Amino acid sequence: MPASKIYLLDYGWLGGDIGWFLPGQLGGAMTNSERNPRRDWVEIPITGALIDHPDARILFDTGIAPDAMKTHERGLMEAFPITKMDDQNHIENQLKLIGLKPEDIDFVVISHLHLDHIGQAAVFKDSHVPIIVQKKELESALSLIWQGKSGAYDYSDLLPLKGAAWMPLDDPVFEIVDGVYAEFTGGHTAGHQVLTVKTEKGSMYTLTGDFLHLPKEYDVEAKGWLLSNATEWNSYIKKMKIREKARKQKLIISHDPGIWDKYPHAPKFVE
Repeated sequence: MPASKIYLLDYGWLGGDIGWFLPGQLGGAMTNSERNPRRDWVEIPITGALIDHPDARILFDTGIAPDAMKTHERGLMEAFPITKMDDQNHIENQLKLIGLKPEDIDFVVISHLHLDHIGQAAVFKDSHVPIIVQKKELESALSLIWQGKSGAYDYSDLLPLKGAAWMPLDDPVFEIVDGVYAEFTGGHTAGHQVLTVKTEKGSMYTLTGDFLHLPKEYDVEAKGWLLSNATEWNSYIKKMKIREKARKQKLIISHDPGIWDKYPHAPKFVE
């Protein structure tokens, strides 16, 4: 039986240089004839989702730590500062909007371990909620942190999760419950994954995590500085476009600045 509802969660907003998301001239890079290109600062929402399924309640991504501006690497927070967040954006309060508590969640699926996707996962540690992540992602994040090359990973997010109920996946595609699939994409990080959900209404949605940050990336089939593996990224975006055309599959782009104009946020839902 497919999922009944998808609740989109609002974890606040962060900012960053457009070059992180769009490449070359699209991202404001210098060219031979334009040595002083316009550079844009963009603000993007931080979002997650709660999948209400007859067999399980599945949370996709947990947002950013509310105190990240104080506790995380200064350089990281200079590059990606939190620009809007209040108590309502805390994960406990987002779940409360739909009548749930952290202990009501059956599985947490993390697209990848960057600070704005794993930041509030520690609230699930004591209730031993399984945290589903790609094995390659967990290994890569810890390796980079240990080498001092952490990029958008932050030790402050992972240290509280030592001993949590990690469920690392090695599968290219894994069906968690009927009609809900975690699928490896790579591209953005070594072990990035998306979540595809079929609903009772017959719709198919793919929650993109950071495989796509902005709709423009999908349109031009290109990504900026936040690209880890171009071969993986280019391969998977073709799959996305084939599926969208063949199955009328819809994308929910996690950081789309226009997401709240396209989809309702909790307590309203998508079906």
